[in-house]
Amino acid sequence: MTAFLPVQITFVNFKTRAISSVAEARAAMNGAWKNKEMHSYRQASRLLEEAQAGTCRQSMAFEAFVKAARDQDMVISGQPSKGLSLLDELASSIYDQDRQPPYSV
Repeated sequence: MTAFLPVQITFVNFKTRAISSVAEARAAMNGAWKNKEMHSYRQASRLLEEAQAGTCRQSMAFEAFVKAARDQDMVISGQPSKGLSLLDELASSIYDQDRQPPYSV
């Protein structure tokens, strides 16, 4: 299982990739970005390094990566897949408050 919901990004060279962990995000930083000098890119790169070293929360580093990708219009989709949405819908019926509790004996 991945650490985060996958974010689909496309690089300048039109290659696409689904990123769902700090390690994948850090590897994606070496891809073809529009502007590697942009502040959000540099900050994301630094935070991803720190997250892998254990000195920064992974969620913070991943969000910085997504922000950097959005700033450069690289994010194709940050929405859950149709399959995951369907699974969420099915799972919600388990916790639906309208359900009757099981009878105890």
